[in-house]
Amino acid sequence: MLRMQRALGHAGFSAHTIKLRANSGWYGMEPMALQLRELVDEVTSEGETCALVGFSMGGIVARYYLQRLGGAANVHKFIALSSPHFGSLWAHLLPYKGGRQLRIGSEFLDNLNRDAAMLEDAAPVSIWTPYDATILPQSSSRLPLGKTYQVPVSLHRWVPQNPAVIDIVVAELAEVFASGVSKNSNQLSCTKKSRR
Repeated sequence: MLRMQRALGHAGFSAHTIKLRANSGWYGMEPMALQLRELVDEVTSEGETCALVGFSMGGIVARYYLQRLGGAANVHKFIALSSPHFGSLWAHLLPYKGGRQLRIGSEFLDNLNRDAAMLEDAAPVSIWTPYDATILPQSSSRLPLGKTYQVPVSLHRWVPQNPAVIDIVVAELAEVFASGVSKNSNQLSCTKKSRR
């Protein structure tokens, strides 16, 4: 996410990355979502909101924060990059809690998707690649609402570094401010517009 963080900085955003502890998902999405809540609380002042960009499992952690921990009130834009919203076949090989949560048909994901409409106020965006060998089926990376972008990136781990993906993220975040909205603006990034 460092390349994206630099690009967002050049575009006038204050971008923060979060290195989640126990980021393998061993203990599930919930402890990581609590860490995300702490970061958002640190980087936003009273009455401010921020944008969240989550890559892979980070997008699911962000969704749990938004949908289960009251985060929707603090976020005006949510962008998920190659996140397994409907699970991945590979997760069936992971014997720990996070792996079970990210399986196709898991109760965890079914619950999030049942009330995905809670994300509407965060103007959700999903960016995915049809060549993703980590998120199978690749269509699982498409949110059931909001905007969707398909970008031909060869590998899952290259998605957040891809120039076309970065351009989409920057444009989506800039659009919030161009429209006159008066909000300050596995891996996660939290951004807010810098005051110049």
